[in-house]
Amino acid sequence: MFETLYLHIGWSKTGTSAIQFQLDLQRDTLKEKGILYSKSLQMNDQAHHHFALAFAPIHGYPAQYTVAEALNLLDEEMAVEQCHSAIVSSELSPFFFNNPRFAEWVKKFNKVVVIGTVRRQTDLLLSLFNQLVKDPQVRYHGRFFQMALNNFPRLNYFQQLNRWAEKVGKENIRVINYDDGVVESFLSLFELTLKNNEDNVVVNPSLPTSALLYVQERTLNIEDIPQYTKIRNDIIEEVKSFSDEQLPKRILLTAGEMYAIDKHFEASNNHCAKNFLNKDELFKGKGHKDILCF
Repeated sequence: MFETLYLHIGWSKTGTSAIQFQLDLQRDTLKEKGILYSKSLQMNDQAHHHFALAFAPIHGYPAQYTVAEALNLLDEEMAVEQCHSAIVSSELSPFFFNNPRFAEWVKKFNKVVVIGTVRRQTDLLLSLFNQLVKDPQVRYHGRFFQMALNNFPRLNYFQQLNRWAEKVGKENIRVINYDDGVVESFLSLFELTLKNNEDNVVVNPSLPTSALLYVQERTLNIEDIPQYTKIRNDIIEEVKSFSDEQLPKRILLTAGEMYAIDKHFEASNNHCAKNFLNKDELFKGKGHKDILCF
């Protein structure tokens, strides 16, 4: 029997890349504690997307391994590294317990701890929209609200975490707020601190928000990835060169729209806070302002 499987399930755009960077950087320290941060399941960066995609491949990112292969890789690496526990971190994680093979395999662990990193939904959705537009593999040209509505069910944190709690126990759910120093808070779960600060760079930098509509418009019908990347990068430099007098004037999102989205999730967010954090509210109130683009 193994001791603990830690499943960091995301959400996307909650500092996951920075967390994964730190966990990989401190693999040896984790190993000394008997905890594996897998190398074999990492894809391109330090995230364990190979594990998640084995269960639920997505458009543009096909699965490299079958479910059986992914589980065997983790088993083998834990044996080789002589670890009693493991962290699997991927913001692409589906609800693994829907898979019968996983449901049987995971019984070899004494405990499963599910870690959810969360962020105010409007901030997350705007960051996700940015990611989809800038990614040359995706080349998203849809409207913000089309993307937002598609993601609404997934962003009901209480509903999603409650599903996991039914399988692993409420006491084994950890919720970390993006606004509370998400990387440091996550590392503290494993008695780690932020390492190598002087060499840390911004992981997965965003486009300037003001450039989003420009990128969508000027890359319309562009399928070639290098060409898309060049146009995007040229726009970034163009926007950076604008004088202080050149201000964005087109509205991407109004303050009222932002408020309405956050209000929609307020009750479920507070249920999440009360059930998993013993707090009254998940996110502190904040003002909203129009999001403008060139």
